[in-house]
Amino acid sequence: MTTKLTLLAIELLGQWSRISKVHLTLGAGCMCAASLPGLAVSDLEINILDYLKNKYVRDIDFLNWLGLHAKYQEGLSGSLSDLLKNMAISPPQPSLAMKVLKDLANTIDSLQESHQG
Repeated sequence: MTTKLTLLAIELLGQWSRISKVHLTLGAGCMCAASLPGLAVSDLEINILDYLKNKYVRDIDFLNWLGLHAKYQEGLSGSLSDLLKNMAISPPQPSLAMKVLKDLANTIDSLQESHQG
């Protein structure tokens, strides 16, 4: 399972590296939103980490891991790139790590779909 986990973490790191450089169009094509700037995907990074923290709030070991390996501070800072790099190198408990990676895969896929229209 560790090899599968490592490969998934690396794949997601590549996807996040690409998608975090783009902007999402606000208004989903509505003419009334034509003058609104897009939202940088990277601006959602803390929100994504906050989501993971709230979803796995009962797993103290994971929360400690998140703070240490993703430099996460609720609502303030953190790095998905660091989280994914460390998932590949030194993941928390494997079954939990796989759940977290699947959550991130869904989130990144959703952001990619939003960017592509």
